[in-house]
Amino acid sequence: MKRLKYHEVADRLAARIQNGDYNLTVLPSERELASQIGASYATARRAVQHLVEQGLLRRLPNGRATPVDAAAKPLQVALLTPAWESATYTRWRLALAQVGKSRQISVRRVLYTHWDDPVIPTTVQSFDGIFLIAEPEPHPETLVSSLRQSGRPIVVLESDWSLSGIRSAVTVPDFSAHRLLEHLAMLGHRQIDYFNVQPNYTRFLQPWRIWLAAQNLSGECIDEPVRPYEDALPAAYAAIQQRIKKRRFKSKALFCTSEAAALGAIAALIDSGLRPGRDVAVCAAEYGPALALHNPSVTSLAAVDLMPYASISLDWMTGSKSATAWPGPLLLQPGNVEVLVRQSTVPGTRKHRALS
Repeated sequence: MKRLKYHEVADRLAARIQNGDYNLTVLPSERELASQIGASYATARRAVQHLVEQGLLRRLPNGRATPVDAAAKPLQVALLTPAWESATYTRWRLALAQVGKSRQISVRRVLYTHWDDPVIPTTVQSFDGIFLIAEPEPHPETLVSSLRQSGRPIVVLESDWSLSGIRSAVTVPDFSAHRLLEHLAMLGHRQIDYFNVQPNYTRFLQPWRIWLAAQNLSGECIDEPVRPYEDALPAAYAAIQQRIKKRRFKSKALFCTSEAAALGAIAALIDSGLRPGRDVAVCAAEYGPALALHNPSVTSLAAVDLMPYASISLDWMTGSKSATAWPGPLLLQPGNVEVLVRQSTVPGTRKHRALS
């Protein structure tokens, strides 16, 4: 038997509701819905009434429809991230979506542009749980207080907010810098310079300084951050190129805090007639296929499997009966991080394209 048109409209509307499409905005009126999906007003109205009868929508006193309370819908979790693209965001979104699907949890990415963006408190109040990736600007303490007082389960990703009482999951811990520094020192480098172009990014600066001091080694800090949301790759290229042109570049080993810093530095070295891996060793305190597939390939950190972190966080966040309590301290992080040695530090390495 052929399905009626209003059933198709109802199915589309139900899918939107279950995906959290109306968590941050009101359900359109029946006339607006009809216009959006190319159906008649009568069809849209019948579809809405069908979902009211099914218990997915309810009528307000003014006659408008609205989704029922979250308890009657699949659990909905937001991944709240800064409004630019990043390989880190992509990996977390995929891991959370995969784990969420196995648990019938909807995970939706929501973008914000600054810490005072109204979308942050609206998202916190509109979803059953929140994963937050912090933007580069320092966060205000008032934000931390409001998050703690919201009553919502919140996990911060790739930044440690545990000292503020908020659960955090970090897969590139501060000590991972030591693994790269140890690798460079084993190659015989006695001076290891620090290169950063990310705005307000200091997490590896202190570990770099402390490790050098403990090993009685030296290093120069090259910190030339871009403005928030500015492209860091050309800035990294320009920073190293200018140093070379002005004869201020003395580095033989370069510890880069990000993929952009490493790739920009390598491009500048090559364009200036220097050979990465031979004249200057370059490594990145990050992971990703772009580093492995670059020519020359770039020594970096091995990717950490996000699935266990996503599973623990989602189970705790949604109160899963199969979940244990949050394990140990508020901060989840790996016990060790491996270094993938590639051409930018060892030109003759055999596994220079290793992705994991």
